[in-house]
Amino acid sequence: MKAAILERHGPPDVLRMADLPDPVPTPYEYVLRVYACGLNHGLDGRTRQDGAGRKIKFPHVLGSEIVGEIVAAGRLADPALVGRFAIVVPWITCGACPECLLGEHNACERKILRGIDFAGGYSEYVVSPAEHLIFLNHSGRADLTAAAALPISYTTAWHMLQRRAKIGPKDVILVLGAAGTIGIACLQIARLVGARSLAAASVPEKHAVARRFGASAIIDSSKEDIATRVREETGGRGVDVVVEHVGAATWDASLASLAPNGRLVMCGATTGWDLRFDARSLWRRNISLLFSNSGTTQDLRDVVDAWSSGDLEPLIAKTFRLQDVAAAHAALGDRSLIGKIVLDLS
Repeated sequence: MKAAILERHGPPDVLRMADLPDPVPTPYEYVLRVYACGLNHGLDGRTRQDGAGRKIKFPHVLGSEIVGEIVAAGRLADPALVGRFAIVVPWITCGACPECLLGEHNACERKILRGIDFAGGYSEYVVSPAEHLIFLNHSGRADLTAAAALPISYTTAWHMLQRRAKIGPKDVILVLGAAGTIGIACLQIARLVGARSLAAASVPEKHAVARRFGASAIIDSSKEDIATRVREETGGRGVDVVVEHVGAATWDASLASLAPNGRLVMCGATTGWDLRFDARSLWRRNISLLFSNSGTTQDLRDVVDAWSSGDLEPLIAKTFRLQDVAAAHAALGDRSLIGKIVLDLS
């Protein structure tokens, strides 16, 4: 099969096409033809660049967000599933620790991630057992491309807001980096539950996207003081929830934007993770700091259900062919592109 492989760390052009053996399923596994694979700056880009803190065994196939069609079944697998389309769950967990037994797969200390710890979806075929497949009722090419945006970004956003922050219709939330893939997902999830959203973004094109996906007010983060605008928009009270994935550059503004009993939920820190605060100002206002890592398999199922119902609408910035994977990785660093970058193998 054709695959894009990584043989060393470096810039996008270290990725190259290669012929690899077709994957052979174990008796209970299925072979899927990959139709689309989403790209993530924090996973794909950083792993290509420097390993993202993990030891990568070369040659390596990246790609965590996989959508495909089952084309073959293992000897003891159900042949009736051949022809079905599915999202491949990106993670494998131990299944036996207390966290796994509670369904909290994202907290499993032995969790491994497809495309990072083992071969991913930058290839024509992958294998998976049925328990790591979420079946789709969509078969159109556009649908499959959109579905490739769901497993990481949308599932992370769902876990942040629905499980950790537990947002509701009375909440006002501030979404930082609102036109990024996480931000767009958070705006849509807030709209789904009836919460009001304030969106912080840096340029007019991103402001327009944030409004399209439900923001009631836009804060120009390149020119305005975020916390001051938040107070203006909330009658001086502040917001109930801050979605923080920017880090050091926005940390002080995030804390200053919270209302009494506010919750800050954080899943990343692209501008730095050495964060400081005055604990007194937090306990006096009953502030909760919540940290969120990826999501659970149930979160992904909930996301797929919401997408299938039309409640979630991934924004695809650009698609690339597998053989143009280096250009796709170069596009990950293009701040003018808004939305998800996807490899289209259909």
